[in-house]
Amino acid sequence: MMADEKSKYKQSNNKLMKKLKIWSMMMLMILAMPLMVACGSDSDDVKTINKSELMGTWYTLEDDWVIVIGNSSVVQYELWKSGGSYTLNPQTYTWNYTIEGNRMISDDGQWAEVSVNGNKMTVSANGQTMNYTKYDGTPQQLLDYLNKK
Repeated sequence: MMADEKSKYKQSNNKLMKKLKIWSMMMLMILAMPLMVACGSDSDDVKTINKSELMGTWYTLEDDWVIVIGNSSVVQYELWKSGGSYTLNPQTYTWNYTIEGNRMISDDGQWAEVSVNGNKMTVSANGQTMNYTKYDGTPQQLLDYLNKK
C-alpha cells in the first residue's frame, strides 16, 4: 500500500471504530436499562392512605388531642382533664390537607406519616409518634363517653 492509501484506510478505519464505539455504548445502555428500573426505590411497600379510612373523630389520651378529619380538612382540639373530667379547649386548630402515599400534608407544607389499622391510627412527625383511637361520634359525644368511664 502506498502512503496515501494507508492514510485513507486509517481514516475510514477510525470512523468505523468511532461508530462501533458509539453503537456498543448505546447497546450497553439499552441492556442496562432493565437493571436500572429494577433497582428503583424500595417504597413499593408503603401503603397509600385511603381518605375514607382517615375520616372521623380520633383521640389520644397520651397526648390529649381530639382530631376530626374531614374530606380535605382537619379540626384539632386540645383535650383538658381537670378533677377527673375531660373538657375541650374552645380554641381549635384547623388546616387543609392532601394525601401523598402514606403522608398527610398540611396546606403549609408540613407532613406526617400516617398508618391506619382498623380503629387505630399512628401519626409520626418531627421525631414524635402519636397513637390515636377512632371514636364513632362527635367530639362532644366523645367527651360524654370519656367522662362516664
